[in-house]
Amino acid sequence: MSFRTRTAPLAAAIALISLLGACGKGPGSVADTQGVEKVNAYIACFNAVEQPIHEGFQQYIGWMQDPEAGPTGNEKKVRGPGTVLSHRVDACNAPMVAALAMTPAEPALDPAASNYQKTFVDLYALIEQADRYYSREDYLRDDHAGMRSQHAPLMKAYMAFFDAGTALDAALEKREDERRAEQLKEIEASEGRSMAYYQIKILGDGKQLTQLLNTEAPDLAVARTQLTAFQALLQQAQDDKVGKGDAMWGHLERAADTLARDAGRRIERVESKKPYTRSEQMLIQSGGRINNPQGSAEALLVSYNDLVDMSNRLAQSSGAR
Repeated sequence: MSFRTRTAPLAAAIALISLLGACGKGPGSVADTQGVEKVNAYIACFNAVEQPIHEGFQQYIGWMQDPEAGPTGNEKKVRGPGTVLSHRVDACNAPMVAALAMTPAEPALDPAASNYQKTFVDLYALIEQADRYYSREDYLRDDHAGMRSQHAPLMKAYMAFFDAGTALDAALEKREDERRAEQLKEIEASEGRSMAYYQIKILGDGKQLTQLLNTEAPDLAVARTQLTAFQALLQQAQDDKVGKGDAMWGHLERAADTLARDAGRRIERVESKKPYTRSEQMLIQSGGRINNPQGSAEALLVSYNDLVDMSNRLAQSSGAR
C-alpha cells in the first residue's frame, strides 16, 4: 500500500458540466433540467470535499514514520486529520441524497456517486472522532491507546474514499468529454463562437493541457504543441473581443493566462531536470494549495482548478441574468 503524497484528482475539471444549465439557448425539458441538477449536485459534493480530505490525510500521516504501521506513541509532534468546513460537508449530505433519487437515472454515473457519498459519510464520522481525540490531547491520558486503535479503521476508510473518488472522477470526466463536444457543435451552429463557446473550449483545452503535464514524465513535445494551441485560443478570444466589458469574463481570462504561464513553467522545469530543494519538497508534501514550487505539477493543478472556479462563477452569473 502506497502512502506517497496524494493530490486530489483534477477535482474542478469535472465542474464544466455546470455550464449545461447556463449556456443553452433553447427551452430544455424537465428531464434535461433534472439531469443537469443531478450532475451538478454530484460535482458540488466532489469539489467541496475532495481536496480538503486529501489535505487532511497528508496532515494526519505527515508525522508518522510508517503510516501503514501507524503511530507508535513515541512521536514528539502529533496532529489529527482536521475537519472540513460545515458547508462543504453539507454538500455531500441532503443535496446528494436528493440528486441520487432524481429521474432519469444515470446508470453510468449514479452508482459511482452513491458509493462516493457513502464512503464520505463513513470516513467523516471517523475523522470527527479522531479530530476530537487529538484536539483534546486524550493520547496523553490513555497511554496513546486511542491513537493505535483508531488508526487502522481510519486508514481503511480513507482508502475506500480515495478509490470512490477516482471512480466518480472518471465517470464525470467521461460524461463531460462527451457533452463538451456536443455543446461546442450546437453553440457554434446556433450563435457562432460566442462567449459560451470560448468558455467551454478554453476549459476543455486547459484540462487536456493540465492532464498532459500532471505526470512525472510528460511528453514535452506534445505539451509544447498543446500549450501553443492553448495560447492561440486565448489570443483568438481576445481578438474577437469576447466578453468585452464583462467583469466575470475578465476573471476567467486572467485565470486562463495564469494556467498558460504555469504550464510553461512546468515544461521548463521538466526539461531542465531541476530537482526540488528540501524546502520545496516539504511544500509539496504538505498537500496545500499555496506556495507550491514553480514548475511543479501541484502548482499547475491549483491554477487549473482556479480556472474552473472562475468558469463556474461565470456560469452562475450568466444564469442569474
